[in-house]
Amino acid sequence: MSDRARREALRGFLMECRARLQPEDVGLCPVGRRRVPGLRREEVADLVGISPAWYTLLETARDIRVSPRMLDRLADALRMSEEEKVYLFSLAIDELPTMPRATPESIGLTGSTYSELREFAHRTHSASSVQELAGQSADLLFKLAPHAEIAYFVEADLANRRFWVPGQHTGPHFELPRERFDFSDVHDAEEVLVQGGLFAESNVVQVHHEMFGDRARQLGAGRFISAGVKGPKFDGAIGYFEGGKEPFSEDERNAVGLVAEILHLALSART
Repeated sequence: MSDRARREALRGFLMECRARLQPEDVGLCPVGRRRVPGLRREEVADLVGISPAWYTLLETARDIRVSPRMLDRLADALRMSEEEKVYLFSLAIDELPTMPRATPESIGLTGSTYSELREFAHRTHSASSVQELAGQSADLLFKLAPHAEIAYFVEADLANRRFWVPGQHTGPHFELPRERFDFSDVHDAEEVLVQGGLFAESNVVQVHHEMFGDRARQLGAGRFISAGVKGPKFDGAIGYFEGGKEPFSEDERNAVGLVAEILHLALSART
């Protein structure tokens, strides 16, 4: 999506969210006759604690920079769901990939998976440390992948090209060492840890991978999926490994990608 298209999508999304709320929904007293339904721009600005002029620039597709904290306040003021907040961040912050408008149907996640992601999004906002986020995300991914041998949360030092595992949820037969790994130990390091992308491998037996290669050979097959997680002062990744060899489905990719996006929002809110 081009920068102009991204700003236009943000404009339409904010207008839609503003139009569905009435002043009494957010604790305001209606004042004057309204030509169109919903909150006025100046009312939204007042709720967020910014000037009406600045909010107008945001909603009229001007090229301006916004902070994660301001977007958090805006999402709360407009009563956005966690999925809508992810969408808001992806439109308003240039460095983030633009996410599709998330609904249970559009992301292919229904039932328990969708509910787990919603609960996880709420828990991350009350996490007191990166270590707590590491444990929460590893626990969730292990639950979402019923055949996983291990789910992990990785933190990286890009300058020294090393990474370590502050959080993991393991099955009975496999655990990652607490030592630091070099980027050269895993062939997905550049794509995931540096670029912040998503990487899936379904043939670990035949590739060089210090973390999972030996276990995959013991099982006769192995696959893993990792997604980069970026924050203002954080570089890392999440993912899981299991003994299968089938390519990961779109649903599996979407689930891991959404966990990474939720973690990005939680890390951004901590600054």
